[in-house]
Amino acid sequence: MVSNSAQAIAQLAQLRDPSKRGQLAMGVTEMCLAQQLSPTAEPVAGELLITLSSAIDAPTKLAMVEKLASSEWAPHSAIRHFAFDEIDVACIVIRKSPRLTQHDMISLAETGSVDHRRHLASRPNLGPAITDVLAKPGEAIILRALANNCTAQISDSALDICLSVAKEHMKLREALARRHDLSAEYATQLCIMLPENWREDLYRRFGLDKNYVEGLAVKAALSATPAGADSEAALAVDAAEKSGALSGNYALTALRAGKAAVFDHAVARLCGLTPAQWRVALAMGGVRAAAMACQACGLERTDYPTIHRALQRGGRMHQQLEGDAMNAAANVFRMYGSDKAANVLRQLGSRS
Repeated sequence: MVSNSAQAIAQLAQLRDPSKRGQLAMGVTEMCLAQQLSPTAEPVAGELLITLSSAIDAPTKLAMVEKLASSEWAPHSAIRHFAFDEIDVACIVIRKSPRLTQHDMISLAETGSVDHRRHLASRPNLGPAITDVLAKPGEAIILRALANNCTAQISDSALDICLSVAKEHMKLREALARRHDLSAEYATQLCIMLPENWREDLYRRFGLDKNYVEGLAVKAALSATPAGADSEAALAVDAAEKSGALSGNYALTALRAGKAAVFDHAVARLCGLTPAQWRVALAMGGVRAAAMACQACGLERTDYPTIHRALQRGGRMHQQLEGDAMNAAANVFRMYGSDKAANVLRQLGSRS
């Protein structure tokens, strides 16, 4: 193999035609894959493949790496080199090469780019030693790839990171909810952050107690706002009501300004609820409750997306404004007047 390597490098130095270089590279690749190399020949072959790969065009390099990645005895040094290469090359190796070692993958998880780590997170049959390293930085895009990888073994500590980050990322919550290896306790905590249709699925799959989960959701909704913020919000809404400024637009302006407690108190006052009832109604009803509030407060249908997204940013709305959520909001505006919408909110908030 040593003499063949020297010959190939000498031949490469003499070749000027890109197609001839490509033919040489593919010929050496086939030679390396024809049979398992000896311990002394393998590192030499790996070095040769790396040298050849730098002298050929991109399509040939991709074809070369595709062959190497499919082999159970491709030279390890070449496989490791390509795993850290540009992402269009690296992803081929990361996804499927059996020659990548756990040490290689941990190095990738620690030092690779986001794209390298995202592809690694999607690789089949990852163990906890790798998934723990991938999860540690708490990057939503990586955690989502891990959660979607049903063959990945994810430790309790990594799942805790996922749950923490999922509070701000709906797609991650959904990916976690599709997994079948969650504990009942974990599924319960996840349920609290999911809309009703997803909750029902988790109740069924994990045998969860619906009343218990909803009780936790109510408790979370009622404990989210500090008492001081509530007192200040109540005073602000009292003043607005006395001056005649209290309206749906007043509530909307407060929400846009990030004053969630003022928004809650304004909506509650306008709808004839207590702030606690409104918060429970939102926790229980999600999109439907938010749209009911919009209607009951005399806001325009076009104001709803602003309310929805602001509640999402605050972690209080767990559905994207698309598909079923859009339809649910549209149905509220079509079917409910302000008084009827306020009555529904009172019913939704009755658990407070």
